[in-house]
Amino acid sequence: MAKVLDLEKKAIEIRKTLIQTVSRTGGHLAPNLGVVELTLALHHVFDFSKDKLLFDVGHQSYVHKLLTDRKERFSTLRTRGGVGPFLDPTESSWDHFISGHAGTALAAAVGMAKAYPEKKIVVVIGDASIANGHSMEALNYIGGEKIKNILVILNDNEMSIGRNVGSLSKFLGKVMLSSPYLSLRKEIRSFVDKIQATSIKDTLERMEISVKNFLFPTNVAENFGYIFLGSIDGHNLEELVGTFLKAKEMEGPLFLHVKTVKGKGYRFAEQNTEKFHGIAPFDLSTGVVANSSETYSNVFGTKMKEISKKDNSVFAITAGMLSGTGLKKMAEVFPERVLDTGIAEGFATTMSAGLAISGEKPYLCIYSTFLQRSFSQIIHDISLQNLPVRFIIDRAGIVGEDGKTHHGLHDLSFLLSVPNIVVLNPTTKEELEEMLNFSLGYQEGPMAIRIPRDVAYSLPMKSTWKIGTWQEVKTGKKTLLIAVGSMLKELLSLKVEGTIVAASSLRPLDKEYIKSQFEKYETIIVCEENYKEASFFQYLLNELDSMGIQRKLYSISLSSFIIGHGKRKELLEEYGLSGAKLLERIEEIVDGGKK
Repeated sequence: MAKVLDLEKKAIEIRKTLIQTVSRTGGHLAPNLGVVELTLALHHVFDFSKDKLLFDVGHQSYVHKLLTDRKERFSTLRTRGGVGPFLDPTESSWDHFISGHAGTALAAAVGMAKAYPEKKIVVVIGDASIANGHSMEALNYIGGEKIKNILVILNDNEMSIGRNVGSLSKFLGKVMLSSPYLSLRKEIRSFVDKIQATSIKDTLERMEISVKNFLFPTNVAENFGYIFLGSIDGHNLEELVGTFLKAKEMEGPLFLHVKTVKGKGYRFAEQNTEKFHGIAPFDLSTGVVANSSETYSNVFGTKMKEISKKDNSVFAITAGMLSGTGLKKMAEVFPERVLDTGIAEGFATTMSAGLAISGEKPYLCIYSTFLQRSFSQIIHDISLQNLPVRFIIDRAGIVGEDGKTHHGLHDLSFLLSVPNIVVLNPTTKEELEEMLNFSLGYQEGPMAIRIPRDVAYSLPMKSTWKIGTWQEVKTGKKTLLIAVGSMLKELLSLKVEGTIVAASSLRPLDKEYIKSQFEKYETIIVCEENYKEASFFQYLLNELDSMGIQRKLYSISLSSFIIGHGKRKELLEEYGLSGAKLLERIEEIVDGGKK
């Protein structure tokens, strides 16, 4: 009992640290406040220098970081060179597998369990992640193969980032909506609300959990081949520790359902779990985030609402990122035409193909990093049939504090290799709006519009944007700077000689401009926020060759290495895509050097 009391005191300290730190650095506050006791109990019972602990997704790993070797550095969370946002084996030996994308932990656990049959492999998986196809495949395999050393803990907080979707999520909550349970719960709650004594309240709340445990359909886990350990209160340390002590000695596979409160211990996070899932720095006393500038995602969301009013065939599809992609505005007006698949990117992509082949106008709104999971569907289901699916690729380029698992540095490379797809990269807010207007009537095939995680850059052009055209923004001599997407803003902020052209139509190219203008310049430099090895620069070289144009080009881009976390502006400057380093790279090329 004394040890549990010590853990309870520690839980209070950890919550205080989490709230204070994230209020300064930003980060995933609500998920971590919800797993304080759960993570404490796991570390109390198991020795994870020997056993293995995986989180799905790793944004709920802050408590784990505080309990291992990063407590003293935790104030540097998400800052350049500081503690990272997710689990990362290169950061600490206590992190056993990288985890920025959902649905990976159970599959990785199988491999570990096979390699280390003497170790216990513990997976904490959220109620949204478990519905991912990857997770379901692994769950099926673990149960079917009777892998004895795996413990699966379902962290059920009834909310992932936004609302959970799908029949599995509904099934997990089925008992909570059943008539016997609701009736009993109503009676207990009514009685609890009238009671002032904390000890009696706690007893009655534990009674509610017990009833839920009794009614929970254990045959689900058992039919999958698991030993079901029950449903327990994820904030009751005594119950958690007792359950884990038993599980430690048992052979499995084991399955435990843990009920937690997302945002627990901070009133504002409990009241608005979606806002505090991932939040910018905020005022501790009010929970209010400082006023922020309009982002490209905001611009898209506003325009999407406008477009959907004009055309009833417009559908917006997202894979669990309704708020992040800006779709909430449209969802408020046309909820039946905003389809959230949950964390199921491949399914969302093929569903979009199904809408397109049926005559509808689907807009698949997805983060660049998660689009990687849909590559097969893009080729097989969309490109081969030349279907007019409109991809709105958010977080394209360097994203900032979410780091290496979330940078959008691959989509442009693989999209330029896919037949039939139009690839657009707006350089300004106005171009994005004009591209979206154009997209509504474009039915010739698939289209991708890439937008960065950045404040929207406003710069009215001389003429309206048109597909297959580039616009000169600044006219000069000798040097031509081709600005791809976000690089226009960076180049215009420098005192650089030469012509700057906004190359927002990447495929198709502006071949007329290339034929008529390239020969006028001594030096041509392509500037892009992408890896050089598979870049627009390389694509342009190939196209020039097919046009019979022999011309030397230079590239200012990224080398193909892993980029960590930090503020977006800091990372752009560090890697030579902004500020003095960008100017230096340009001058070296112009003066005859090559970086």
